[in-house]
Amino acid sequence: MATDVISALGAGSGMDVKALATSLVDAERVPRKDIIDKKIKAAENGISGYASIKYVLDGLRAAFTALKDQSDFNTGAPRNSQPSAVSVTASGSAASGTHNITVTQLARPQKLLSEGFTSNSVSLNSGATFDLTLSVNNGTAETITVPEGSDTPKGIVAAINAAGKGVTAQLINTGDATAPYKIILTGTTGSNNNFSLSSDVAGVSFDTSLQTSANAIVNVDGIDLQPSSNKLTGLVPGMTLEFLATTTGAATFEVMRDKDSVKSKLEALVLAYNDANAMLGVVSDPKSTVEGYGASLVGNPTVNSIKNQIRVLVFTYSNSPSGGLTNLRDLGISIDRYGTMSLDKTKLDTVLVNNFEDAVTLLTNNQDNLSTFSPTNAGAAGEAVKKLTAMLTNTGVLTTQSANLTKRITDYKAELDKLELRMTQLMNRYNKQFGVMENIVGQSKSMRTSLTNTFEGMMAAYK
Repeated sequence: MATDVISALGAGSGMDVKALATSLVDAERVPRKDIIDKKIKAAENGISGYASIKYVLDGLRAAFTALKDQSDFNTGAPRNSQPSAVSVTASGSAASGTHNITVTQLARPQKLLSEGFTSNSVSLNSGATFDLTLSVNNGTAETITVPEGSDTPKGIVAAINAAGKGVTAQLINTGDATAPYKIILTGTTGSNNNFSLSSDVAGVSFDTSLQTSANAIVNVDGIDLQPSSNKLTGLVPGMTLEFLATTTGAATFEVMRDKDSVKSKLEALVLAYNDANAMLGVVSDPKSTVEGYGASLVGNPTVNSIKNQIRVLVFTYSNSPSGGLTNLRDLGISIDRYGTMSLDKTKLDTVLVNNFEDAVTLLTNNQDNLSTFSPTNAGAAGEAVKKLTAMLTNTGVLTTQSANLTKRITDYKAELDKLELRMTQLMNRYNKQFGVMENIVGQSKSMRTSLTNTFEGMMAAYK
């Protein structure tokens, strides 16, 4: 306002005092603002640098995660000549080889049938409570109580199933014209799991035998077995066998090691490590011209610390060495003097052929789904995942450093606001001072003109 008034007067010094005031203010604002802007830009680039490091470290963690569980080395479905008769699953500890199995008889439970009932809700004891007596394998009799008001076929089924005594009940409708509802009792498979169930209530009996209990009859690799269940775990190390039907002759199943999958995972680890190492080089290289994060963390000690930490992840001795394998170097992984990782595939092939189980132990300690907080030894890959996760958490050094830079940016922007406020005040002061100056100069000019005219009039009178 003051400047506009000055311009409107059309008097004064004749100088462009508005431009002069602006120039004086800019002379103070521009260098200070440039310094703060450069600090903001450097902090923003630093945040981008930390974000880039977190991105590649997360990729490295994913590569180690693919190698940290024993189940990651499962062979997949083994070759099975009779999958409809025998289901075969293999864990990472299953040794390669071929096995034969003959299933002559499946294990089966005893089954008993009740008398017929006219309805599933007919009262059988005038609404009063009553007991059923269960005896398994001629052992101690146990009591199952049918509650008051539940003395119906449906209530009996519910009471038996709720008791959890190893016998289950099922209500069926036979379609009989007079008494269609019957209860089927089913025990546990195995010849030692015969049972009987009786009651003192008239009409509640289970005397009809539908099936006797029996063990399975199988032969695995020449060993005759009679298991009480149709499922065997651990007979063949690392294998679970489930019998679905009798076989036609001998079924054959073969366990094959998926070495190509392991090799692919280690190749992915090498690629992820080299990506991380390259990114750490870009952010710390003062000559980098990469937009955004290049040269963003030059001389930053955090970068050097992370470089050392990820190198240690590779060459620290595993807490689960096995068969002479102590760290990833024994699997064919090496790092040259430039920090670039490589994989000796020939050496890896030799290890996977001769020491597959040892390699699994080295990497996983034969663990599955361990929490990153678990104190249990997790093998080379598992421990690497723990340490990388610690780096990447919200309380980790990368997030903390990035948060510090974000706070600095906020502080720098507050400085800019304060600078603009001071410059506005300075501009107002200059305008006020120049307004007073222009008024004085204007008055001086007016006085000069008046005196000149007076003197000229006086001279004219004398002449």
